[in-house]
Amino acid sequence: MSLESAYESLDQSLAELSEAVSALQITISEDKPTQGSTLLVDQFDNLVVDMLGMLEEADAHLPEFLWNIKSSKQLELARHELFEIHSLINRFTVKYFREVCAHDYIESLLEMGRERGREWREWSHEVKTSVERFAMPINKIIEALLDCWNELAQRMMHGTVSMQSTNKSATDNITGMPNWAGFKSLLID
Repeated sequence: MSLESAYESLDQSLAELSEAVSALQITISEDKPTQGSTLLVDQFDNLVVDMLGMLEEADAHLPEFLWNIKSSKQLELARHELFEIHSLINRFTVKYFREVCAHDYIESLLEMGRERGREWREWSHEVKTSVERFAMPINKIIEALLDCWNELAQRMMHGTVSMQSTNKSATDNITGMPNWAGFKSLLID
């Protein structure tokens, strides 16, 4: 796999995840039953909007990452962009697992649906299903990030210079064992 192929995979995975989050946000905000709203629904909507913002920010870093991987002189900048993307995906994933798909949160949503009747029950089940759809795109994006890091590291290694000395006295000086023979002759004269 090349770095460009890894980039394409990352771009596609990010688009799939963004699409799933956007679909959830529409379900929460536009498809909810018209009668009655709750603080729980508003909080859930805010969480999802925050997560969507993280993905949009990660997506905004992708063009710079692509631009910088095209030049061997810009690989450090590419590394910085990839780090920013990865940090945002990590924040997204933490928010997803700790808050959005947390058992207590989903159970509260389903309980609210049971208490409010058929329309709310169907809506809460649709929200739960939408949340569960994130699993595959999250796995894909994690794999794509690993591929990008691997390919970037390999490309950066090709630009490194390895030096090896064959001069014994230079080796002695490097290892901390100075060659005192020449120094003593200067002092005696």
